Amino acid sequence: MAEKLFLFGCEESYFFRDGTPFTAGEDTFLPSSFPPSCNVVYGAVRTAIMRGHGLDFGEYAQGRCSVCDCAQEGCEVLKAMSGSADDPEDPGMDLIGPFVTRKTDSGVERLHKAPSDLVEIESSAREIEFGRLRPSAEPVISDLGRVFMPASSVRCKSLSDVWISESGLLDYLVGADVGPGKAYYSAEKDGALEQGRAFLLREERIGVARQRTTRATKEGMLYAIEHIRLAHGPNGRFGMGARVRGCPDVPIPNVVRLGGEGRFTSLEVKDSKPFSADGIAEAIDRGPGLFGERGFKVVFMTPVKFCPSDDDDDGQGWLPPGFAECERDGALVWEGVLRDVRCTLVSVCSDRPVRIGGWSMVLNQPKPRLAYVPGGAVYYFTTPNAGAEVVAALHDTKVGMDTRIGFGHAVVGRW
Repeated sequence: MAEKLFLFGCEESYFFRDGTPFTAGEDTFLPSSFPPSCNVVYGAVRTAIMRGHGLDFGEYAQGRCSVCDCAQEGCEVLKAMSGSADDPEDPGMDLIGPFVTRKTDSGVERLHKAPSDLVEIESSAREIEFGRLRPSAEPVISDLGRVFMPASSVRCKSLSDVWISESGLLDYLVGADVGPGKAYYSAEKDGALEQGRAFLLREERIGVARQRTTRATKEGMLYAIEHIRLAHGPNGRFGMGARVRGCPDVPIPNVVRLGGEGRFTSLEVKDSKPFSADGIAEAIDRGPGLFGERGFKVVFMTPVKFCPSDDDDDGQGWLPPGFAECERDGALVWEGVLRDVRCTLVSVCSDRPVRIGGWSMVLNQPKPRLAYVPGGAVYYFTTPNAGAEVVAALHDTKVGMDTRIGFGHAVVGRW
């Protein structure tokens, strides 16, 4: 399926909420979430396509397409976005992202949040040196029992606010070293801004709610929020992007609104390409493993959710459906099938869950805030299958729930 890159220039400051209400707790300050939820970017892409089609949103809310003068079900553009309920092979428009983009005279570079098992090696060197964690050779005792834990043979510390270029991520997936020149920072790290490697600035804002009719301020409705601003300099202009498959063929407006307060951003649509798989299958075949099987990792580039709610998952919301506890070599593991690949889940390296909510335009009410495994989470598996089979089934695909919106985007690599 042809793929397009939606490139948001992000020239202003933006506020991206994570679903936390202003009334939660005693703190009146609400930080901005970055990257924004897949819901936010999917909504911006859909709105841009609808505006390009010339849709009247008032009639759309009534279930009609003003351009085609028919019900929504009869509009080819709306059907292309939503897919066919009768044809499982036609899921409709499919989004991959969001991710950070760096635009230079030579082209557009895609940046991704560093995987959770990518670490900084503690040394006296002035330049940062990256290492990676791998499942321990022997199980260790934990609250769960004897399990294989992600470990390193040298002293290291976890990374925060680090993103890497797509070429750097491919180096990581094949087991090669990730050079410091392929790292970028979403914080104001010393010297990184001047070098064009810090892309995110945070700004605190104070506002007050107003009456819709009179525009007079409301007493007691003072609030404080945090905006984010993407850097633009001589070394490149940072923005956000999303890969879109199955995009309807309509003219796309070059300016759209994005985030809270509907700030303007430029929008450019380019041809895109999938994430490269060069060398990954061979790296998995020659890499380390356990139980006499090949080891491979699944890195989730966007948050993933495996259960429809938080009420009935019994604390197993992080586990893919169908995986069951068992014991191998005296350690607790989980066996199952992931996209037709029979495998054993050995260990997981991840930050704490993130809560994602939103606003339902159809129901005119907040969506429930549910827990997701965060982007950057790494799942370590073993399998008797060849590396080529693993790559064909899992690399640059999506698993879990709400995948059309962008959740659960995965790439694979060697341990």
